[in-house]
Amino acid sequence: MSITPKPPLKKRRGRFKHGSVLGGNIPQCRVSSQRKSTFSQADGRRLGLDDADYRLFQGKVGPYTLAVGLSRQDADELNAVVLGGFAWATLIVTLLAVSLGALLAARVDRRLDAIAAAMADISRGKLDARIPLLGNGDDIDDVSLEVNKALDRLSSLVESMRQVSSDIAHDLKTPLNRLQISLLGAAEKASGTGIADDLDDAQKEITRINETFDALLRIAQIEAGARKARFGPVHISSILEDIAEIYGDVAADAGRKLELAAPRTLPQIKGDRELLTQMVANLVENAIRHCPVGTFISINGRTTPDAVEIIVEDNGPGIPAEEREKVFRRLYRMEKSRTTPGSGLGLNLVRAVAELHEAKVLLSDAAPGLRVIVQFQRT
Repeated sequence: MSITPKPPLKKRRGRFKHGSVLGGNIPQCRVSSQRKSTFSQADGRRLGLDDADYRLFQGKVGPYTLAVGLSRQDADELNAVVLGGFAWATLIVTLLAVSLGALLAARVDRRLDAIAAAMADISRGKLDARIPLLGNGDDIDDVSLEVNKALDRLSSLVESMRQVSSDIAHDLKTPLNRLQISLLGAAEKASGTGIADDLDDAQKEITRINETFDALLRIAQIEAGARKARFGPVHISSILEDIAEIYGDVAADAGRKLELAAPRTLPQIKGDRELLTQMVANLVENAIRHCPVGTFISINGRTTPDAVEIIVEDNGPGIPAEEREKVFRRLYRMEKSRTTPGSGLGLNLVRAVAELHEAKVLLSDAAPGLRVIVQFQRT
């Protein structure tokens, strides 16, 4: 039998006598007399020699004990290759799994961002906005499809309501105009008689009804988004100055004081100047109409890092917190305001104009009084 260990065996001379070494570099080891004489049943203990690693097998050969050292270098190298390959494979699989997970997460994030963007558009009144579909039949597509169907039905119902309101207002204006003309003629004929005042009161009521229908038609037009075609750069400071000049005398005649406190350096926004002017005018008219004599009304404006704000504030009775959302409803009037002229459409039109410009209308307590803030996002 020939053994080629690594490193090479060191030759040793001499006889094997009473356990002394005749040759080889295996240190003397004690051999149990109980061991069997076949190598296959040897214990295979590990033994380190000269910076090398061996597995030691020993067994009886006649009256002698033969010890054989088998180098583990090849096995260790194979183990190193296998373990290294396993480590690299684990690393590659982990990287692939992480990359695939990141790609799937990014894909889901894009889908969710698209859904969020569509819902944000819908919340701003763009009822024609829909969630994009990929057409791959996954769960997100299924949910998006059902949401789009619900939005289609909602859009159809809202459009029908707008159309009905517009049609009613439009169809009733013609007979009302004719009635107003007839009353005007009758009032002229009855001039100097007792019924002239009654005819004049009736004419004023018809004028008020016509104004209500005009407001309904304008709100329907605004909510339909038709006025966006007229958007352009608008100087907020200029609008506030014009309103203060126009309504200053009106407020004074009504026993209120109107003051302009807005700076002239407010930035421009993109919008419809006519509608924005009417929006601010409605806020000032509401304050004049519903506040008692001696009320102080302020028109102000300010900028924040994210917004441009128009502020109309008074020190009148204000609006209770539980009523602040209700006053934006169409034709809604608070109980205490039913004795004053008005149609209940002023703040509804204010919100419609604000939403057309993607702005928010905020009502808060001025302690005392009411503070109305119209908040436009800066571009």
